[in-house]
Amino acid sequence: MGQIRTFKDVMERLNANWKGYVQKYHILIILTLAAASADMLSTVYVMLIYGTQAEWHPTIRMVAMVLGPVLGPIVGKLWQFAIIIVLTVYMRFWAVYIFLTVIVLYTWAAWYNIWGCRIYYPRLLALFEYLHY
Repeated sequence: MGQIRTFKDVMERLNANWKGYVQKYHILIILTLAAASADMLSTVYVMLIYGTQAEWHPTIRMVAMVLGPVLGPIVGKLWQFAIIIVLTVYMRFWAVYIFLTVIVLYTWAAWYNIWGCRIYYPRLLALFEYLHY
């Protein structure tokens, strides 16, 4: 049947891939958790100043609109982290690549929330003004 998997097939693969997962990837899990925490805290900071509409990620924004600017990013990031763990267990062959990509993106997002927006945003507005005329 190719790509089609039953729930039982997925659970069997998750169970088989779970053995030794934490021991093998514990450093990457900790780095991912640190980067996710930095992104989450910086998102809370931005939302407390500018509101939930300042968030670019649509799911985090929707959760924050329901749960508020503090609890929303916390719950949203916990869900993202859980999904990353399940995905890397299921696709264990690709786990290192997934973890490294996520670590870079979360770290960049945290940096952008605190410092990067002051660098990019004014230049982006100037570019839009230049292109407008």
